[in-house]
Amino acid sequence: MVCELYKKYVHPLARVVRGLPISWGPSFATAKHLCPVQTVAYSSCSRFIAVDEFAVDEFAITEVLDAVTLERLHTFTHPFSETGWLSFSPDSRSLTRINEDNGSTTWDLQTGGQISATPSTPNTPPSWCFSSTYSMDGKIVAAAHRDLGNNAATTISTYDVLSGTHIYSHRISEGHVAAPIWTHGESLRFAVVNPGSITIWQVGFTSEHTLAEIESLPGPDDIDSEEHLFLPTLSRLAFTFQDSEEVLVWDARDSKFLLNFVGGGCELGDLSFSSDGRFFACGSDDQEVHLWKESPTGYVLHQKLASGLAGDFITPFLSPDGESIITSKFNTSSDDHETQLWRTTDPINPSSSIPSQPADQTEFVLAFSPDKSFIATGRLGENIATIVDLKSGDPRLIVDTGMEICGLGVTARTVIVVGEGKIITWNLPAGDCALDARANILDSVRTIVFDHPPPSPGKLHSASISPDFNHLAITRRAKEGLDIYDMSTGNHVVGTTYNGYMSDPWFTRDGREVWDSMVIPGGGKIIRGEGTDIIGLERLHRGSVPSGGYLWESSHGHNITDDGWILDSRKKRVMWLPHHWRVYEEYQVWDGQFLALFDPSLPEPVIIELYE
Repeated sequence: MVCELYKKYVHPLARVVRGLPISWGPSFATAKHLCPVQTVAYSSCSRFIAVDEFAVDEFAITEVLDAVTLERLHTFTHPFSETGWLSFSPDSRSLTRINEDNGSTTWDLQTGGQISATPSTPNTPPSWCFSSTYSMDGKIVAAAHRDLGNNAATTISTYDVLSGTHIYSHRISEGHVAAPIWTHGESLRFAVVNPGSITIWQVGFTSEHTLAEIESLPGPDDIDSEEHLFLPTLSRLAFTFQDSEEVLVWDARDSKFLLNFVGGGCELGDLSFSSDGRFFACGSDDQEVHLWKESPTGYVLHQKLASGLAGDFITPFLSPDGESIITSKFNTSSDDHETQLWRTTDPINPSSSIPSQPADQTEFVLAFSPDKSFIATGRLGENIATIVDLKSGDPRLIVDTGMEICGLGVTARTVIVVGEGKIITWNLPAGDCALDARANILDSVRTIVFDHPPPSPGKLHSASISPDFNHLAITRRAKEGLDIYDMSTGNHVVGTTYNGYMSDPWFTRDGREVWDSMVIPGGGKIIRGEGTDIIGLERLHRGSVPSGGYLWESSHGHNITDDGWILDSRKKRVMWLPHHWRVYEEYQVWDGQFLALFDPSLPEPVIIELYE
């Protein structure tokens, strides 16, 4: 009953974009990485983001991104260290990474060169660095390390940035040192949490100063956890109980709770404050981030971000100015590594222009009509096909095909759906009929059954219809091969078996060749007898160029650069693609002035019409 009531609202729709905007409001952007992200740091000016990744072979990677576009500004490689912490200098001109072995590396962000490298401290067991801060003059950096064998023991060390030398270390063995440590005048401070109290300590950046207690603030009596986050400017403590679904924010000045949130079945993890306390964020193991905003009565839920990243935990990082938030996943077993940028000023519900990603990502299939007036879209293996008017961007017809879709075609008057051993045709609504019309199998006008069916739907990959609508190419997984059928009769014309895997098939514009969409594509040349009868397939070697170019090559001379700019035939920039619209080449289809983007990570196909 629920399916019947609501499935019409969740069918995939293509978005049609017109004109030549040169930039887009970055309410959501994505940066992909080679390795899993382990920590992120914002510069104090909120203009730069540093991302630390796990190692590739024997080296680890640290990237510096633009905080608006997530464009890569610098990429640094350094010797492998399993964990590390990043910190920008007060003027945002240098970046320091503190390693688990108490060593450090500092880079100059203007030149991209290394300033210094501090060697590891001899005979020191590995530890986890969870916070660092620069002195006011940017010459010394301090770091807090937590012993891997004893989470209650913390060592605070300082390093000379220019010479790369270790200055001193203080060991704090009583209480739990909360993140972050921070700079206060010429000294550094940190908070130690015990049940019932929060103690503020101060020590100098040089060995001439001794550790001194500054003040003691009231704290929750029942606090007993390992996850603490202290906000120095407002003396607020955020914490979660170990293995708990509860997060709390305590105001130590007024001795009251500002937030007491129960996760409702999911474990809560990493915490983040904006520097002024206006925003507070918490990640969870169900791939969501809760974002709260300050109010006269405490913190109220402002956003619930469903990032769509499959990971063990989604980690939030709020910018110092509170205007944006980065989310990243922590999952070493996945090959899909991303950080995502959100604006905290967005409404609590996701914008309709940026739909949430589906839980189960499947590939799209799509086809342009010959006159470029319609496009047919659907998800591979699902049963809903949508025909969108390219002039208005509105859905013209939504078809419940009653079978799993593996290929689509659309003419000026019909939509053709391929799947489960047959071809079914529906007429498009004529004239000025109402938009968003709906149809099902009872409204179809023609069904062609293959003379010998291809493999079962679970073995079927995808299909492509020739430009003249005379032939159909289907790839099959059972034998990694290709079959061609006559569209008018369903008769099998010719087939071939490949030794390797064959992906989505597509015909060249002249219909004489059929290719697959692998990164290194291969294909076959169609050998015709008299008339249009196909009598065989001649194997085309990988590296051969298809006649008329690839699907992802524009016949009008357009091109897409690595940083997301669409160039016209004169190499002039005409449009910048948002990060979440950037896809691999095999998920791009050019057809005249239209560009279709349909990567499985997109929540919908995006159709862009370009003008010279």
